[in-house]
Amino acid sequence: MMKLRSERFYLYRADKESPMTARLTLCMNDAVDGQLLREAVAAAQRRYPYFCVKFCIYNDGQGYEHASFDDNPLPWVVADGRNPLTLMSPETNGHLLAFSWWDNCIALDFFHALTDGTGAYRVLRTLLYEYCRRRYDSNLSREGVWVAGDVIDEAEWIDPATMPHPELPKQQPAPVFPETLNIAENPIAPITDRHETVHILIDEEQMMAKIRACQGTPVVWLSLLLNKAITRLNPDSNEASPAVAVAVNMRKALGTPLSHHSLAGGISLRFTKQMQDWDIEKQIAEMRRTVAQCTAPDILLAQFWQSSYRMDLLDKLPTLEARHQTMAQQVKVIARQRGSASLSYVGKANLGAAEQYVRELRTDLDTPFLILIELAAVIGSFCLSFIHQFGTDVYLDAFLDELQQQGVKYTITERHPIETAPINDFWNRNNKQLL
Repeated sequence: MMKLRSERFYLYRADKESPMTARLTLCMNDAVDGQLLREAVAAAQRRYPYFCVKFCIYNDGQGYEHASFDDNPLPWVVADGRNPLTLMSPETNGHLLAFSWWDNCIALDFFHALTDGTGAYRVLRTLLYEYCRRRYDSNLSREGVWVAGDVIDEAEWIDPATMPHPELPKQQPAPVFPETLNIAENPIAPITDRHETVHILIDEEQMMAKIRACQGTPVVWLSLLLNKAITRLNPDSNEASPAVAVAVNMRKALGTPLSHHSLAGGISLRFTKQMQDWDIEKQIAEMRRTVAQCTAPDILLAQFWQSSYRMDLLDKLPTLEARHQTMAQQVKVIARQRGSASLSYVGKANLGAAEQYVRELRTDLDTPFLILIELAAVIGSFCLSFIHQFGTDVYLDAFLDELQQQGVKYTITERHPIETAPINDFWNRNNKQLL
């Protein structure tokens, strides 16, 4: 039994309306062979024992509920069809991840309380290698890919939140920032009940040339363009300034680079009124300064332990349902205080030798933000998923126009209502399937 620690942040947020799940979809060059995929999934499962778990709720005898992961020996499920399966339910054998395939696509669905993008990319690399060596080349190189038979490093199991808590520093006065522009207030377009995902391909070499010319990085450059688009569409925002909330991998700062847990923090890249009159090089330089300052190890460590401390306070409530109700009321409010929109970039997918058989990597992610950009770099392309909850393309068009103004060409490969897996209703006390 593994008592949940780092995972609590996503667990207490999640419910059927906001399941906190993600889907990574590999678009292959060829139609998928379902039988070979099932063999590949079975092989991948043997490499990740810490992802072979089921969710359980237990009572400590003093009236307090706790969440844990217990071993789950049942096989990972591979579904023939595009619709995601319900995670943590009988149709996924109780697992917190599952796979689907259709046409030339292979999808991995996972619950964010299980892992984050970094951990999911590892599984995806293993799966792709196992599939492609069966489908195309039995001698395919496995360099850089974790496979069954590896000696599993104990460091992969370490949850930083189980390590001794450092003494938390006295709370320093928060920096005074301009009010964040909340695009949900007085929205310029109808807000729909469900997000839509627009998948966009950009040539990596072309985009990197533009980024290098202003001494930027992909995250900073795209955050700036998104901020510019939001600013243009909200000219009467008074002193409120747009900000992009950027996801940050905290493993290095925590000293646990191999940990499989969900360890994503966040920083905000603001676009103040003062910055809006600067040239792009100066704007990029200011944002890079912010990134360096906010991702300093001591800053990220303080962020991690403050979050863990807040989860400890929530655990003083007796039931998981009570913790969820407390957290769910705050999530959207806090998120929109931190950012007008969000952006996440795990980095190059580094799919290894099997990458040659991939055309595109797409991401769908449940998010409290009205706009989210998910970025991946695969086979010479930036794969950008623009996820938004507006009934028109006003923000999408403004962002794409910013790309065009930079001389960057793009291709929209597909758009559809967001595709993320539902989760079983584990808050329902009448649901005994997981207990």
